[in-house]
Amino acid sequence: MMRDAKSAIVTGASGMLGAATVRRLRDQGCSVLAVDIQDPVSSYVGVTNFIADVSDPGQIESVAATARQLFGQVDALVHVAGGAGPVRAPSLEATDLSVWQQVMTLNVTSAFLLCRALVPSMRKARFGRVVLLSSVLAKGEKGAPTTVTARLPYAAAKAALLGLCAQLAKDCATEGVTVNALAPGLILGEPGTRIRDRFDALPEAERARMLAAIPAGRPGTADEVAATIAFLLSGAAGYINGATIAVDGAAS
Repeated sequence: MMRDAKSAIVTGASGMLGAATVRRLRDQGCSVLAVDIQDPVSSYVGVTNFIADVSDPGQIESVAATARQLFGQVDALVHVAGGAGPVRAPSLEATDLSVWQQVMTLNVTSAFLLCRALVPSMRKARFGRVVLLSSVLAKGEKGAPTTVTARLPYAAAKAALLGLCAQLAKDCATEGVTVNALAPGLILGEPGTRIRDRFDALPEAERARMLAAIPAGRPGTADEVAATIAFLLSGAAGYINGATIAVDGAAS
């Protein structure tokens, strides 16, 4: 079915990438349920804010029910929520089991719960778009930890999302549902945003090393990630399925 998604759930909607995605989709005429554990505070017409913890099965069901009440059929899921958690664990020895479990739950279990709640109805409708946010760190990162707090579990979680994406795409491809992953590289927002502040706090030599590893010569922007997501939700992307798309300036 060659059509664009007309309704979407975007998680992590108050963060840099989530907010840019909400804006991009809304500007293209897609109605959006913007979900975050904090109030997304979106004032766009056609965007409904919803506060929820997407690692909680009960709250996931509330997200799905609210979206169905708003849209009838949910065309797309864009799962941006995730991250490496608040605890800095730069090595295997420094990574407690609780940190490991928190990062895996935040990234992987949340994706599983959302897909389980939403994809079956997409399959019945024979149309759906799922985009999962992985990272170039799914392949690991050389050198000392940089802007990522708990790097080992984060890399493992982002790699696990690629397996989830690949298998679910194969399971759903005959029913008009695409499942793809994005692997952003260094994406910096405005001063005051979380990753930008961590980047700015690094020693100058470390910042220079990170930028030198990007052949494009610069960090990416949230709008560039959002534009790629919007394309994957379009009818033109209907034959892209099970793919991992790097948005990293050729760094990987």
